Amino acid sequence: MSRDNWRSKGPVFVVLVLAGILVGLFASVFAVAGIALGLRDAVKPPNTVAHVATRGTVVESMTIETGAMDGHPGWPRYTNPFWTVHVGQTVVLRIKSYDTGTAPLGGVQTMFDAVSGTVSGTESVDGKTVRSVPNTQIAHTFTVVGLGLNLPVPAAPAGGSVTVTARFVAQRTGAFVWQCYAPCGSGPNSMGGAMSVMGWMEGRVHVLA
Repeated sequence: MSRDNWRSKGPVFVVLVLAGILVGLFASVFAVAGIALGLRDAVKPPNTVAHVATRGTVVESMTIETGAMDGHPGWPRYTNPFWTVHVGQTVVLRIKSYDTGTAPLGGVQTMFDAVSGTVSGTESVDGKTVRSVPNTQIAHTFTVVGLGLNLPVPAAPAGGSVTVTARFVAQRTGAFVWQCYAPCGSGPNSMGGAMSVMGWMEGRVHVLA
């Protein structure tokens, strides 16, 4: 391209390059936003199934423990990781945690500091009704994406315990995986070890007709 041609067409070329860069940036922003919205939608309560009859109340109790268990020192673990309920039952879930460590959520996972999917949109922490737990205080979550249920669990006081209680009603049948979304495991992202082992920081809820 001659110098005269470059002078006449150079500015247009620069504008096109800048426009391409801006388009790329906007595409990246929208992609990240899309992932965040997708995760947010994933934990919304499922559509209510028509004519789900009330089936009474059932109590499920879980415990979060730490220590040298089964040759895994320091691994946190939910006891009673597998349980079964029926559609329409009001499930009173009690989670008693002895874990004094915190595992703050990061990125889009910070949405899991809020309670969702319970009867009242709240949970009880040692008798106090809350709609969320401050991220800096979170130790674990009990999250069933398929049922739209999320319960944040705060760290227990030194030498003590904390109890989270909530009520929810399963509106669909199936086998649903629950997981802890707080980075409380091992590895560079704290998402290994107990976080990826069924029966430790994940399990299943079976909902029968």
